[in-house]
Amino acid sequence: MKSILKIIKATFLGGILFLAPLILLLILLEKGFGIIQKITNPIVNQFPKVKVLGLAIEEIVAILIIVIICFAAGLIAKTTYAQKLIHRLENGILSFVPGYSFMKKMNENIMGFESNEDLKVILVPTDAGLQFAFLIEQIDENKSAVFIPDAPNPWSGSVVFVEKKDIKEVEISQKQALACIRKLGYGSKELLKNKL
Repeated sequence: MKSILKIIKATFLGGILFLAPLILLLILLEKGFGIIQKITNPIVNQFPKVKVLGLAIEEIVAILIIVIICFAAGLIAKTTYAQKLIHRLENGILSFVPGYSFMKKMNENIMGFESNEDLKVILVPTDAGLQFAFLIEQIDENKSAVFIPDAPNPWSGSVVFVEKKDIKEVEISQKQALACIRKLGYGSKELLKNKL
């Protein structure tokens, strides 16, 4: 009974962690859209009331401005100064948000962004057998800190310290490992073929 409740809880929390960034993004876009519409309405009201694909001209102008702002922000984010600022924010504030660093690295990998700090996928022994884990950092020559994700919600799990002799390296990507964890192991036959 406890294991069923644990699975339900993990699935529910996984759903929240999946939906939270999407909802936040939608709220930010809606607020930004409202602000930009207030700015563009006086200008656009000079044009005739025409709809294109069901959208009024002021809505189209607002959407274009949001796209331009996002593109400009993306260009600014690539500058050295912006990257230093983001690094300071992550180390000073966002590092206190539980799981932020791990989720950021995983999402960068899933979305196809290059990361200098890709987490290596490994297998570590547990009471139940070998489990997927991510190598976080090497503590010394013999011990490493690893994160063992839960299934089906890989955003929660355990941090353990494992001896080098117990780490089994597997040549698979973070994206592949996360997909296998979310699918409760389906696809592991092909993924781990000749690797165990």
